[in-house]
Amino acid sequence: MKKLLILTFGILFMVSCTDKKKEQEEKQKIEAAIKKIDSIENEVKAGIDKLNEATKKFEEQLQELDSII
Repeated sequence: MKKLLILTFGILFMVSCTDKKKEQEEKQKIEAAIKKIDSIENEVKAGIDKLNEATKKFEEQLQELDSII
């Protein structure tokens, strides 16, 4: 009876450890995905800033052309 009880607790312990490992792996995957999303967001913001600067320069040049004509 004692052996059966110890075996049962051993199995339950192994199952609980496996679940914790899976949770940790999932958390690491989620954190990696969040980091990737953050880096993409930063790249997009930098691209938007460059595009806004180019637009301003283009508008200034158009205004100069309009004043000449």
